[in-house]
Amino acid sequence: MSMTRYNSALWEQIELSESYLVSSMLEEATSLASLVIKQICGRDFGGETLEDLEEFYGMMESAGMVLVQSLSQLGRGPQILNQLKENFVSAEIPVEVFHTAVCIQISEGSLIVAQEFIEEFLNKCRYVDGKYYVGAEPELNVQKESNKRYILEIDQYMAIVETYTLALLATALKKVDLAISWIEKAAMPAENKQRQLLYGKKALTDLWQLAFSYQVNPLAVVQPLPPAPRGR
Repeated sequence: MSMTRYNSALWEQIELSESYLVSSMLEEATSLASLVIKQICGRDFGGETLEDLEEFYGMMESAGMVLVQSLSQLGRGPQILNQLKENFVSAEIPVEVFHTAVCIQISEGSLIVAQEFIEEFLNKCRYVDGKYYVGAEPELNVQKESNKRYILEIDQYMAIVETYTLALLATALKKVDLAISWIEKAAMPAENKQRQLLYGKKALTDLWQLAFSYQVNPLAVVQPLPPAPRGR
């Protein structure tokens, strides 16, 4: 089968899995999305062009989102990250898929699992010449600058940092000092670090004020917090 026909067949499977998801055929969506991911991860990418690699990344991202949403709707939220790790056994989990899964785990109270996975992910990120590379060997990833599998945009990285420090450490686990300490030590552009520290401290103050207000007026909890600024 030619590469074009092979890719078309994979996209058809992904579209079918998305249809299953929309139709609430969740077991079917989960199984098919998992199959697609394993098919792609099982390939030898040695002779592929950059365009092929980018397309395969898009496939993994699309199938991964179907898998995450299906598992969540099936009530298997606590299993999502482990399921992703089992499916993406030979490839990095696409960052948007990973971030969505972590947020679901946190929202459902699987805090320790979420912490382990997000810390493992952040430990694999390396800041080199203004870019974040995912993987244990950043010097090799630099040679693949155009490949989205290896590069995180600044706003993508900062979104995950925000989830880790504010949503998980400071808010869910009540480890405010650890959250601030992590930001201070993290490798990131100075302007992003300063913005994140300032926003983090302000957001925590807002949370404390909201908690106090709620004791006096329960309706105060519905007031929205200010949106987080995203560094670039």
